[in-house]
Amino acid sequence: MLFINPMWDSENQRLGLKACKPVGYFLRGLADLIGFVGLILLVGMPIYVVYRSLAHSFSWHLCWFLLIPFGVGIIGQSLCWISWRLATKKQFHYDWETRTARWIEGGHEQVFPDAKQTKLSNIPNGKVLYESHDN
Repeated sequence: MLFINPMWDSENQRLGLKACKPVGYFLRGLADLIGFVGLILLVGMPIYVVYRSLAHSFSWHLCWFLLIPFGVGIIGQSLCWISWRLATKKQFHYDWETRTARWIEGGHEQVFPDAKQTKLSNIPNGKVLYESHDN
């Protein structure tokens, strides 16, 4: 998956990473954007090389242009990896069963969403319902 990073499991995972490490969240978004550009280049570069060939201005050094999308994809994947490594330094963990993100900040465990403010209830059709408790 060179150009497209794995999708978030849930909105809580995305917002948990954003709360845990905003810089990591920004890098993840940047990695997604760079991966998309690499995907467009993967289609565009061969078209450009064929165009130059048909316009009788082809040169063999243009074949190096075909490697540019892969370089861009590697940069995007590296940024995604760095973003998760930054979160790992704070012991970020996402629990798929409870759909909560946890990490350590200042020696205290942080949880998103906070169990005191929200309750996750599974309803029969598989959706998650967020209920606010003001008690």
